[in-house]
Amino acid sequence: MIKWYKVSSLLVVVVMVLSLLATACAAEQQKPAPPQPTGPITINVGVPMPLSGTAAPWGQIPTPLREGFIQVFNKDGFKVGDQTYNIKMVQVDDENTPEGGSAAAKELIENDGCKFFVGHWSWNFSAIAAVTNPAKVIFLTRNGAPDALPASWAGGGAYDPKTMPYVVFGTPSQEEFLADCFALVDAFPNYKKIGLVDSSVSKGGPGWIAVQKALDKQGVRWASEWFTPGTTDFSPMLTRLHEEGCDIVFVAGWVGEYMAMLKQRWELGYKDMHIACSGPFVSMDIYQSVVGVDAFEGAIGSYEAPWAFKKTKVNPNIIAQCQETLKIAAQTTGGPYDYTGEFPWVPAHVEILTQAMQKAGSVSDPDAIMNAIRGGTFDTTAGKWTMSGAQTYGSPIVFGTPASLCSIQNGKEVYLSEHPMEPLP
Repeated sequence: MIKWYKVSSLLVVVVMVLSLLATACAAEQQKPAPPQPTGPITINVGVPMPLSGTAAPWGQIPTPLREGFIQVFNKDGFKVGDQTYNIKMVQVDDENTPEGGSAAAKELIENDGCKFFVGHWSWNFSAIAAVTNPAKVIFLTRNGAPDALPASWAGGGAYDPKTMPYVVFGTPSQEEFLADCFALVDAFPNYKKIGLVDSSVSKGGPGWIAVQKALDKQGVRWASEWFTPGTTDFSPMLTRLHEEGCDIVFVAGWVGEYMAMLKQRWELGYKDMHIACSGPFVSMDIYQSVVGVDAFEGAIGSYEAPWAFKKTKVNPNIIAQCQETLKIAAQTTGGPYDYTGEFPWVPAHVEILTQAMQKAGSVSDPDAIMNAIRGGTFDTTAGKWTMSGAQTYGSPIVFGTPASLCSIQNGKEVYLSEHPMEPLP
């Protein structure tokens, strides 16, 4: 039989232990909760961009607009759940080369902690994608460069939706070029033939094969010419296009070559030949000084001012943000700033990305965010579009474009025509 004094001692010990446990729990409950963020949390977003070399103007001139847009965007930020977030743009020189692109991607990921890239347009898609995809970094870029097209296409690109699940074609340069061809026909319905001009490095590539097939299907009359990189005298080519009956010449994004063609066509006396380029005018001053004021009149390029679109509706609040952005850019540069060509790039990509985060309910889960992007609808500076391309690209990750053009009238960009892109199958 157990002695009662032993039972009493045991009870005292139990009571003491329970008392200590209760005291510890009370103390734990009285501990202050970890501090919660009281303001917006900043998310670093990488922008690999050519800031040196021959392509530097495309990286440098739009920078005040990029920075101004982020400033305007961050006034309200964006919410995921109850938390507000801001965006910090981290811009790094990718030198428009594969080596520069790879180095820039590694720097943005390893040094700056970027889990998202936006605004990319350089010719180093494969090099950057080779770094971003294994790291599960979401990469909003353009298509249209030879390697930034599906591997399944005739001629073959490098994009594969299975091995590159974190790539998004936020700016559809490939489809925009085709839609621009149709916009030129809309602007000049009595045209004779469109002369398509590109570097020989793209000849026979998957993008061109797709464009030529689509033009033939729609009955658009065209001829093509290819120049060797480094060409400066385009007189023989322009003469052949003139003899071919081409009254419109459409150059695939080569700025220096385009300016040379504008000038030389004027000197040859082909003043009624319309010369267009698949990209916006980077700087009026540069074009006028190189081409000449008279020869630059009537030049045609992309027009990305969302308030000028005639067929594509843009959210009035976003238009107001864009106009405020231009004012900030003008203050930054200390003079008038009217370059609008950046709006479908960093601004649109940021809007796609942040709206996808809201739909996913996460700013850190790349798979959830990509699930929201695929086939998602997004309201941006380029209009409201639904991601398409499930059959064409193997994944619905291609955004839309207004395909709006302007012509130079009295030294100013004036709306010319617009052919909004059809959703891809």
